[in-house]
Amino acid sequence: MKDKIWITGDGMVGKALIKTLSNEKKYEVIVTNRKNFDQTSQKKTDEWIKKNKPDIVIMTSALVGGIQLNSKIPATFLYENSIINLNIINSAHKYNCKKIVFLGASCMYPKNSKQPFKEEAIFEGKIEETNEGYGIAKLVGLKMIEMLNYQYNKSNLTIIPAASYGPNDCYDESKNHVIPALIQKIHEAKTKNLKNIKLWGTGKAKREFLYVDDMANGILHILKNYKDLSPINLGTGNEITIKQLAEIIKKIIGYDGKIIFDTSKPDGIKRKILDNSKIKELKWKPRFTLEEGVKLTYQDYLQKCSN
Repeated sequence: MKDKIWITGDGMVGKALIKTLSNEKKYEVIVTNRKNFDQTSQKKTDEWIKKNKPDIVIMTSALVGGIQLNSKIPATFLYENSIINLNIINSAHKYNCKKIVFLGASCMYPKNSKQPFKEEAIFEGKIEETNEGYGIAKLVGLKMIEMLNYQYNKSNLTIIPAASYGPNDCYDESKNHVIPALIQKIHEAKTKNLKNIKLWGTGKAKREFLYVDDMANGILHILKNYKDLSPINLGTGNEITIKQLAEIIKKIIGYDGKIIFDTSKPDGIKRKILDNSKIKELKWKPRFTLEEGVKLTYQDYLQKCSN
């Protein structure tokens, strides 16, 4: 009998997981989004899980946004994401799901921790202020998973992926992340023949990015092969400055103008890269380079523009 996997949200990561799972014959996939039921309601979450009886839960639903939105409405980020995380984990446990896979985020790590971030560094210091609401909600989810495992002898799992990007990313300027924001801004500058564009920060901040199909593949690889109960990072082991990233995107799009950095705006944390020792031990590595991933993402963006 097939295990029933519930993908809790159908955004970029959810869609990539659906695509990856389509090649897996041992699973039946069920997917939800905000239209199906309100995951901030414990009652409605209970009712849905009781009725649909998933065996495995992969938690992809969240209120997400870039540095601007995170800084603007931190209380909303903290409340909504904490409630969604706790409701799903609590209901899944209550109705005897075999395994809950909670997806953390690199902003959970203390901003002053030694990098690359090792999993044991979580809770060793204060997290970056610009992502504080979202990051604390992720820490709450991680702790709930950890405490359920301890209290009830369960084997639920927390995976901490690097910042993901790819097809079906969000291009809403109020809440998009670095790569979609740069693609949109540089593409518009090209179409409008602008001589220059202005980007936030110094351009010197370093980030790690994970193409969303690699992320989906990595999640399933961990689900099948990781036997430990401690959190595990899912990253490439590669990092790049925002300036270098902008130049790559500029080249792929074919924009000839100049990029100017507005140093009065925040960079966020100066460096953010995950230690990927554990995932390497599981014999996993990404299939896509950053350049390949950005090209595919830009193609997806152009298709959405034409539609």
